[in-house]
Amino acid sequence: MANKSQVEMLVEEIKNGLDKCSSSRKDEVRVMQAMLSDPDYEVQVYTKDGPTETYNPCKDFRSMCASVIASTARVSSVEAESMMENYNVKKAEAASMVNMSKEFVNTFLKTGRKLPLGGREMSDISISQKHIPAHVRPCPHKVGVNEDGSNRYSRNPTSVGAHDSIKVYSPCPSWVK
Repeated sequence: MANKSQVEMLVEEIKNGLDKCSSSRKDEVRVMQAMLSDPDYEVQVYTKDGPTETYNPCKDFRSMCASVIASTARVSSVEAESMMENYNVKKAEAASMVNMSKEFVNTFLKTGRKLPLGGREMSDISISQKHIPAHVRPCPHKVGVNEDGSNRYSRNPTSVGAHDSIKVYSPCPSWVK
């Protein structure tokens, strides 16, 4: 088995340090920074026919930045690529990429289209936005204590305002079956 990339080691470190599923802005930025700076991190992309290609976020990012440098600084593509070759992304830049990535997802979902996240070894996930109309639902409310010491609840109606949610499509991938 090949050596683990910095990204894979960071993901493992974060995962092993969890005792519950929670969000962490710091970890989001750390993972993005690692993904954009680690030329050894690649993911296998799958289609219905199985693995078809690899994707390297670092190389894609460096290529994009080199293109921007070449067109704005009026330097050759080769020189721009050379400038980006060993570039390590800074925390602030990684934070901007996290913000842009999230806003892309939020904005794209408003179109009503499904957003496929791409087939990976054990998943084929897509998401779409779903509107939840205002409604009333029963909500448990503590009203006392039973003789055995357990809590007693009643179900009171609670109003829930209209809001948008995300629907996840995650069938078992054909390449896993």
